[in-house]
Amino acid sequence: MRFEVKLGTEIIGFSELEGGDPPMGVASGRFVPTPAYRSIQEYCIERRDGGWVSPPELTVSVVGGAPIECSGGVQIVDFSREIGEAGIEVHLNGVTNPPFNDLFPHHVQAYNARLTKSG
Repeated sequence: MRFEVKLGTEIIGFSELEGGDPPMGVASGRFVPTPAYRSIQEYCIERRDGGWVSPPELTVSVVGGAPIECSGGVQIVDFSREIGEAGIEVHLNGVTNPPFNDLFPHHVQAYNARLTKSG
């Protein structure tokens, strides 16, 4: 599934949110920026190692859908200066609405499969 990352009403990038930690309600993935990402890129680079405060206008949604609510906000972690564009990730911290299980059932299934194998 494709997700769009917005700053206000402007799309600044996209992600598949291919990673997840269901117990923590965290979804993450590679961030593919649009040219509009430049407006917030320095903020993301300067705060990637600490001091991150999620701008209230930074949201993630299923393409064309309503923003996903996250108790811990949305974070863009940008290491593009060191390793190129592939070094940018977006993290949704504490997904609350829609429920994590509804948005990311594949992450929940993978997590449960790992528990079954280790148990």
